Amino acid sequence: MNEKEVLTEKIRAAKFSCRLCGACCSGADNEVMVTPDEVDVLCKASGLSFSEIAEPYPEWMEYPDGTKITFGWVLRRGMDGNCMFLKENRCTVYASRPHICRTYPFMLDGEELIISECPAVGCSECLDAEETAYALLCRRDAEDAEFAESGKQYQKHSIASGSTVIIDSRGVHLWK
Repeated sequence: MNEKEVLTEKIRAAKFSCRLCGACCSGADNEVMVTPDEVDVLCKASGLSFSEIAEPYPEWMEYPDGTKITFGWVLRRGMDGNCMFLKENRCTVYASRPHICRTYPFMLDGEELIISECPAVGCSECLDAEETAYALLCRRDAEDAEFAESGKQYQKHSIASGSTVIIDSRGVHLWK
């Protein structure tokens, strides 16, 4: 069996079928990391700007000279702490949602399938296991590419002392 077939069987065995409960999009710990390309897709789907959709990943490296650096972006959340695109337990940008949303509760750590806590795991037959496996492999490729390109950007740019910056695959971005 190839990698996708093995992954499909593991996903099928998890017996996950989304209940559309919205739990994965709710609460303060639902940080959704997004690539600049994913934000662009969300901008087009929602009519919002990049800065209205994404904010810097909240973990910063701080240096003695006052420089602060983080790598990447997360979706902004509403005042209630939920995903900004969650309305009445439904995603308003479902067709354009990021990789992490397409594959939840699953993720890959190298070749290992990780299954997050979700009330729908173990409940019923997973009807879209093959599609989910494909989406997971695409997600891994996109995350690996973003990581590699972000590293290249970090290496090729000098960062002014005392700056606060976000580094992603497109470059180094000065933050307020």
